[in-house]
Amino acid sequence: MKSLISVRDLKREEVEEILRLARAYKEGRSKRIDASALFFFAEPSTRTRLSFEKSARSLGIQTYNVTHSESSSVKGESFYDTLKTLEALGYDYVVFRVPFVLFPYDELTRSLNLRLINAGDGTHQHPSQALIDLFTLMERFGEIKGLRVLYVGDIKHSRVFRSGAFLLRMFGARVGVCGPATLIPRNTEALGVEKVFRELDEALPWADVVVWLRLQKERQKENYVPSERSYFKQFGLTKERYEKVKLYMHPGPVNRNVDIDEELVYAEKSLIYEQVKNGIHVRKAIYEFLW
Repeated sequence: MKSLISVRDLKREEVEEILRLARAYKEGRSKRIDASALFFFAEPSTRTRLSFEKSARSLGIQTYNVTHSESSSVKGESFYDTLKTLEALGYDYVVFRVPFVLFPYDELTRSLNLRLINAGDGTHQHPSQALIDLFTLMERFGEIKGLRVLYVGDIKHSRVFRSGAFLLRMFGARVGVCGPATLIPRNTEALGVEKVFRELDEALPWADVVVWLRLQKERQKENYVPSERSYFKQFGLTKERYEKVKLYMHPGPVNRNVDIDEELVYAEKSLIYEQVKNGIHVRKAIYEFLW
């Protein structure tokens, strides 16, 4: 029985297997899995939840949904007891998104007869998005060893960054970050960061790919930037900066004219649409890998 809570639990050969399966699915692989999946999303989601749901159904997996407001967690039930209930009801997979950090989790995964898939837990991990981003970059570049990837924005609260930087480093990419000083964590070296930039216009020539991140206001306990307008001027993808950037990504949702100029979200240098499309194939691969 396997679960996917954090990319840090994956060995390189396991990541390569997931990417191999994703490539096969993109090329038309057909597979049926006789299983059931419950989606427990305590935070809003469009891309991730629908992508997990569509990929499950295309594999023949029966899907069920319950939101936080519909579950007994609003009555005080613990997350463990919710999972224990789902185990007793006979579900095979539980795909969850929760606002808190699920750590430590080893005892939790060992004590449950469930395949748990983390679709985002607080500021901790978002493993499927990291795998999607890695798959998208490998598809574009082939070999990513030495590739310079720059994360821009709210690094401090980003589970996408924490997951993605680890996998990129695993495959030899170089990772940089840029954003307001208030939104750069202190332990950047421990997170795999090679370069910390204070000025975006200085960072762009260094980067082969830029990953813009949104300001996660729902996780911010104080005002980290003076205004969204000033933030966009300093760290957003403007039309002027578009000329300097090579390629760029965003895990979504994009806050237009805060992260990226509204006319540039799906421009020629953008890989955002490809990220969303690749989500189906990578998440199919995750289901099969855990089965």
